[in-house]
Amino acid sequence: MRATGTHQDVRAVRDLFAAHDPAADHPADPVTMERNRVEVIAASPRRRRNPFAPDRGFLLRPAVLGTAAAIVAAATLIPFVFQGSPPAHATPPPLPLEVTIDERTEAAPRLFALAEAAESAQAPPRDGDVAYVHTLEWTFTYAQNADDGRMGWGILPEDRRVWRTPDESGVEVVVTGEADHRGGDRGPLDFLTGRGSERFVWGDGEGGDGMFFTWDPPTLPTDSEELERRLLQGTGYDAGTPEATLFYALQTLYTEAPIDPEVQAAVLRLLAEHDGVRYAGEHEDRQGREGELFVVEDTGAQDDGTLERRIMFDPDTGMPLYFEVVTVETESGEVEGEELPMMNHYAVISESAWVAEVEEGP
Repeated sequence: MRATGTHQDVRAVRDLFAAHDPAADHPADPVTMERNRVEVIAASPRRRRNPFAPDRGFLLRPAVLGTAAAIVAAATLIPFVFQGSPPAHATPPPLPLEVTIDERTEAAPRLFALAEAAESAQAPPRDGDVAYVHTLEWTFTYAQNADDGRMGWGILPEDRRVWRTPDESGVEVVVTGEADHRGGDRGPLDFLTGRGSERFVWGDGEGGDGMFFTWDPPTLPTDSEELERRLLQGTGYDAGTPEATLFYALQTLYTEAPIDPEVQAAVLRLLAEHDGVRYAGEHEDRQGREGELFVVEDTGAQDDGTLERRIMFDPDTGMPLYFEVVTVETESGEVEGEELPMMNHYAVISESAWVAEVEEGP
């Protein structure tokens, strides 16, 4: 079975094989997962490095598969067809070279301009109190068969729709596309793909089994100083600098609920106050949308490596379009056949709105 990074584990398999699951005690919180991605690289095939070059590497999304768990997963996870869902993106993701940024300049002037655009932007659609967010995601994934040790790695695409309610219940529908196999054995990686739609249901928070908001959307302040304090307190992760920790927090914020224009304007103004936020110019996301890209350096796992976090904003509305995590350096080595900088995770924010019912679109 797999550990799913920022997403919940496959509960049906977990519950049935909890006593024998090698990942049963694996925490599902994003901070622990990002650190574990660095550690798992040490067990992967490496290529010889130039001893005079700085150590570099990347983070991984680990997956451990066992034969028994695979059989039960196929038997218990009944595919759920979400009416109106588009098919997952099966086209190969862009080559790693496309993550290269040529220049980084002062960000404050552009961020202040975006804040003004955000203040005049139209609020997200609101037909109810259920937060709906649709993302298209690509994750560099390392998978290993626990029975025979075979391993493989590649880029796993997912079409993800999440509904969160005020009473801490929710539903997540995930369509996994065909993985872009990059190296090692195809079997463990292919097991994660082609299973159709998977539907996960969360309760009302009883016993911790809920679809929680990290920050209650109606309580988010529009004062930049107070907003920064709230965001930093809620992350549970120190990325090495306040601005990098803010980027980490925003990745969570943007995928949990729609963001009001006034709050987004405050976000942009507080980012403008940090010199560590750099402007990377105008770029295009994987849906062909143009925007302005900003980057920070994350050294929170500095014993293992350095990340670059990126967020792109719409120049007309100041709203987020996509975010990305790129590994630029590590002490653990490089995966065979891969160059750096290397994409770790990429998420297009395709759609977000407030809807009346769970599993209802805007």
